[in-house]
Parts: sequence; structure tokens; C-alpha cells
Amino acid sequence: MEQHQRSGGSRNRRKKAKAKAEPKSKPEPVMIVARRPDSPLLMKVSNRNIAASARPKRARESGEARSSEEPTDLPSAPVAMEPPRRQARIVQAPAATILDDEVLRRERLLERLAQSEGRIAITRVANELLNGTQPLPETQEVQLQLLEHVDERRARDAMDVLARLFTSQSPIKRPILDQRLRRLETEADEAETRDKAATLRRSLRVA
Repeated sequence: MEQHQRSGGSRNRRKKAKAKAEPKSKPEPVMIVARRPDSPLLMKVSNRNIAASARPKRARESGEARSSEEPTDLPSAPVAMEPPRRQARIVQAPAATILDDEVLRRERLLERLAQSEGRIAITRVANELLNGTQPLPETQEVQLQLLEHVDERRARDAMDVLARLFTSQSPIKRPILDQRLRRLETEADEAETRDKAATLRRSLRVA
């Protein structure tokens, strides 16, 4: 009996010694989450970080209501004004300017007629002058060129003017005049043209 108590006591002493040797673990603190009276209920927080507002819900709602009721007197953005379009104005040129242009054009054409060579070139420039408002000048230079016109009527008119001029003036460029009259006398299609050319050539021989 005494031996059993000793063995039991020795076991109790070993347990106490073992308990003293092992350090006691500190108890984990209990986390208590405090909530304001007016703050919203706590929701389960996800893994993402959510920025919490420091303003209570009622304060935010009242502030938003006031901001919606207050009139917005902010100045509107300036509207870009479209520049006024230019309207085309019809400006009539002075009559003197128009007349000057016509005179210059006529002088250029007369110069071209005097310098032209060949029946086609002479006919083209002569027609531009004949289509104008003024008649052709009755000068030997102009009428001598008209003898080469493809229209024999224009050539006959030129011979009439030359015959009138030769009564008071001496013929110029006599070789060219005689050559053109001979061509008309022999090659003209109409008999009237051939007769006029022959008569004018005879008058030049007598003069």
C-alpha cells in the first residue's frame, strides 16, 4: 500500500515538473469591431481594397440633395461664332475700261494681220477683225492682205478700196500686189473676181 502511494506520488511530481518546464502559450486577443450608430451595416469585405468614406451615409445623402436643389449659375462655355461668309459682289467695269480693252485688242489684231503670211493665217485674223463692231481700216497695208482671203467676196471688196486709194496714192509693195492680182486673175473661181483683178493690174501698168 505504501509502495503504491509512492509510485503515484512520483508520477504526480513528474507531471508537475513537466508542466512547469513547458511555457504557457499566450491567449490570442479577441478582435471586436465597433460600429457607429449611423454607419451602414458591416458587409463582407472582399479581397479588393475598398476606400471607406469618412462621411456618414445620412450626411452624404443630405449634401447630395442640397447640391441638386441649388441652382447652377455656372457660366456656359462660349459658343464659337461662325465667321460671316463673304458674298460675291458683281462689280461692273467702267465703260471707259471696256472701250480701252477693245481698242487694244483691235490694235493687236491689226498688227497680227500685217505680219501674217499664208492665206489660212490671214483669213483667220481677218475674220476676227470683221466680226468686230468697227470696219477694217481702208489702208493699203490692210487691203493688200485681204487679197489673200479665201472668201473671194472679201478679195473683191479689197480691190475696190485699193482702186479708190490709187487715185490719190502710189501703190506700196508693188511686186507683192502684182503677184496677188495675177493669182486672182488666173486662179479665182468666180468670173467677177478674175475681171476685177485684171482691170486693177492694167491700171497699175498705166500709172
